[in-house]
Amino acid sequence: FPEGGMGGVTQALRAAAEWLGATIRTEAEVVKIKVVDGRATGVVLANGDELDADAIVTTTHPQVTFLQHLARTELPDEFVTAIERWKSRSGTVKVNLALDRLPVFTSRPAGGPEVHGGTIVLAESLDDLEGAFQDAVAGSAARVPFADVCIPSVFDPTLAPPGKHVMSMFTQWVPHGFVTAPHTAELEAYADRLIARMEAVAPGFTSSILHRQILGPHDMATTYGLVGGNIFHGELSASQLFHMRPAPGYADFTTPIRGLYQASSATHGGGGVTGIPALQAVRRLLRDP
Repeated sequence: FPEGGMGGVTQALRAAAEWLGATIRTEAEVVKIKVVDGRATGVVLANGDELDADAIVTTTHPQVTFLQHLARTELPDEFVTAIERWKSRSGTVKVNLALDRLPVFTSRPAGGPEVHGGTIVLAESLDDLEGAFQDAVAGSAARVPFADVCIPSVFDPTLAPPGKHVMSMFTQWVPHGFVTAPHTAELEAYADRLIARMEAVAPGFTSSILHRQILGPHDMATTYGLVGGNIFHGELSASQLFHMRPAPGYADFTTPIRGLYQASSATHGGGGVTGIPALQAVRRLLRDP
């Protein structure tokens, strides 16, 4: 884990870019990409400022970039149709916990970095995973939720006070319709079931919890601006991978607009935090005239 979490990574990238002479502006919402004769020439900010550019790399959701920042008349009809059909549903819930001690697992009571420092998966069987998914398909939060768990404070003491820890739980599934409203009661009960699963393998875990934060699809959408609450800018389904990500003919990080490149999590190499889309987009940009 990087020290300071993913915020530490972005701050390191910012420092490196500024050292090389880049200017970085935050709190500067883009509302329009300017296009002249089929070529991107700059952006317009929400405050009215206009910034000219020889090339633009966009990392926003494709439906934001192509359906909000650009006029549809500037794009081929088949491309617009593909972007309109892009699916960004989500059944993911993030549960963050503050703990006053590390969990003690009955299977590994001695603990240690190899126990607490890796990924802890709460899934007894494939049937459990299928059952969790089918619960969501049927319209309810999973009765036996899956969780991918990590405790980053084991390696990064800056994340918690001495002796305390933070736990991150990436969990599934809830109905993708949860994006339309908070569904607070259902998510609280869902989190209770997750914690009960941890309690079963690490007795005393429940009493170690100082605070918990539950982020469902609605929170992902309204707090973090994730379309559909999807953390990957689009579903990782067979029809949205490889040459189809995000549209046929444009999986090479280009767009129908010359000088406009895409490097969001909706491009090949996404989702997740890999840096691959940005690397490939910049390589493509540098090759183009």
